[in-house]
Amino acid sequence: MTATAALLGRPESASAPSVAAPWITRIACGCFLVACLAVYGIDTIAPARTGTAYIVVHAALTVAMLAAWAAGGAAQARLIAVSGIVARLILIAAPMLSSNDAERYLWDGAVALAGFDPYSVPPADPMVAGLRAIWATPPEHAAYPTLYPPVALAIFAGSALAGPVWGIWVWKLVASIAGIAVVPLAHRLLRRHGLERHLALVALSPLLVLETGVGAHVDSLIALVMVAALLAFDARRPGLVGALLGVGACIKLLPAAALIGLGLAMGWRALLRMGAAATGTVAAIYGAALAIGWHPIGSLPVFFEKWRNGSPLFTLLEAMLPTSGLITTLAILAIVLLGTALLLARARPVLATQVAMATPLLLSPVAFPWYLLALVPLAALTPSVTLLGWLTLSPLVYEVRDRFVSEGIWMPATWPLMVIGAGWMTGLAIDAMRARFRLSAPDREA
Repeated sequence: MTATAALLGRPESASAPSVAAPWITRIACGCFLVACLAVYGIDTIAPARTGTAYIVVHAALTVAMLAAWAAGGAAQARLIAVSGIVARLILIAAPMLSSNDAERYLWDGAVALAGFDPYSVPPADPMVAGLRAIWATPPEHAAYPTLYPPVALAIFAGSALAGPVWGIWVWKLVASIAGIAVVPLAHRLLRRHGLERHLALVALSPLLVLETGVGAHVDSLIALVMVAALLAFDARRPGLVGALLGVGACIKLLPAAALIGLGLAMGWRALLRMGAAATGTVAAIYGAALAIGWHPIGSLPVFFEKWRNGSPLFTLLEAMLPTSGLITTLAILAIVLLGTALLLARARPVLATQVAMATPLLLSPVAFPWYLLALVPLAALTPSVTLLGWLTLSPLVYEVRDRFVSEGIWMPATWPLMVIGAGWMTGLAIDAMRARFRLSAPDREA
C-alpha cells in the first residue's frame, strides 16, 4: 500500500504505484538535499529573518518528504535512507539558527568539568566569572542553573573537553551521529512491521533533520533512544526497553512517559520488569550524580517559570483560568489522556505511546518544536493527520526568532498557536472520519 493510501485508509489495489513513482522519489530526495544546502545562505540572505527563513526551509522539506513518502514505497527505501543520511551530513557544519541551546549545553559541561554543581551555580554567579570569560553563555540564561538530567550533562562535559573553540563541533558531531544512527535503526524497525514505505517520515523528517543539524538539540539523542526502545519492544525484551527508557529519561525526562504505552502492552509481568529496569537505571544514574556533589532533583520548575511558547492549550487555559483552576484543569486533562493511553495499551501500543508521550507536551507551558523529535519514529509506525500536522506546524513558533535576533526582544505572536491549535482540531476530525471509514468498510463489503 502506498503512503497516500495508508493515510486515507484506502486498499492497496486502489492506489498501486505508478511507473513514474521512482522518478518522483528521486526528484523529491534531490529537492530535499538542495533545501538542506539552502540553510547555509540564510545568514547572508536574511540575517534578521532567520525564524521566517527556517519556516520556509522547513515547509520546502515537508513537501519533498511527503512526495517521497507518497511515491517511494518500500522499493525506494534505500534511496530514501541514503538521502536522509546525506542530509544530516550536509548540515553538520550548518549555522545554528533555531536556538542557542548548544551554547548552554557546552556551558553546563564546562561548569561540571570545573568542579562546580551545574544544578546550583547559574552563569551569573561570581564563582564562575572566570568561565564566563572563556565560554559563551546565552544572556537570557544568566540567572538560571541547568535543568538537564545527569546523562545529558555528562555528554555535554565530554564535548566541552575539546575546549571553547572545538567543543561546539564535537557536540554537533555527537548530535549528528545520533541523527544518522536513527535512519538504519528506523529502517529495521519499519521493515519488521512491513512498513518500509513509511521510512521517509523518519529519514526525511524535516523536524528531525533540521533540529539535529541546524538546532543541534539534545533531543536528537532522545529520538535515537526511542527507536532503540521500540526495537527492543518488538523483540519482547522488557528489561532492555526499561533500561533504554531509563537512560533516555536521564537525558531528557520525556521517554519515561513511553513506559505507559509499552509496558502494559506486554502484560503485567513484563511491565514490572520494565518498570524495575527503568527505575534501577534512573536510581543508579541519579545516585552517581548525587555522590559527586550534584543536586539534580527539583531543577525542572525553573524552566517552566521562565518560558512560555509553543503551547496552544496551556496558553488558552492560562488566559481563561486563575492559577488554582489552571492546575486543576491540567491535572484532570492529564488523568484523562493518560487513562486513554492505558486503555489503548494492549490493543494499540504505538498509539498508546503516542498519547502518553504527547500528554506532557500538550499540557506544558512550553512545547518548542525540537521537543517533538521523540514522536517522529512513532509517527512513522502509526501515521495520523493529527500527529503529522503537529510535526509540520510546530516550527511556526520560530517567528519569534526574527525580532529576538534583530532586537533582542522575546515576544511570541499568538497566530502560530492558533494555527497549531486549528491543526490539532482538523487532524482529529480527519482521523476520526478515517477510523469510522475503516470500521464501516467490512459492513459495506458484506
